[in-house]
Amino acid sequence: MARPHELQRQRSYEYYREFFVEADTDKSGYVSFQELLQILRRKGYRGSESTLRKLFQQADLSGDNKLSLHEFMRAMEVVTENDHKAAMMRVCFRKYDENNDGKIDRNELDQAFLEMGKLMHPADLDRVMKSADRDGSGALDYEEFINLMFPEK
Repeated sequence: MARPHELQRQRSYEYYREFFVEADTDKSGYVSFQELLQILRRKGYRGSESTLRKLFQQADLSGDNKLSLHEFMRAMEVVTENDHKAAMMRVCFRKYDENNDGKIDRNELDQAFLEMGKLMHPADLDRVMKSADRDGSGALDYEEFINLMFPEK
């Protein structure tokens, strides 16, 4: 039976392999900088294009301006877990910010809970919204939403 850390490593490998396949839009077996940039932006990764280009060049061990799966996987080993979590949180926020105004309103929050299988009574939803809306704007900005959905221990 596999140990927990081995299972996590296997899941990570599968996740990155699927990420690579999704990024390889021309199905060449390699990922160009533009392909990588597009998927990273879509998945919520931040950073300037020049910073991402430097990382790409460091990962491109063969110097052919494209990443093989092997090069990509080696590069993913150096990306911190916090970077991955932050990107996933940004994707989550954007998913529920249906009108793209940079805030999660009460209806969007209700929808988020419904998708997670939580049917909230309107009064409970109001209480959650009020407690999470620290600036009193009537909507949750990114930080407020993340603190609600992913509270620190």
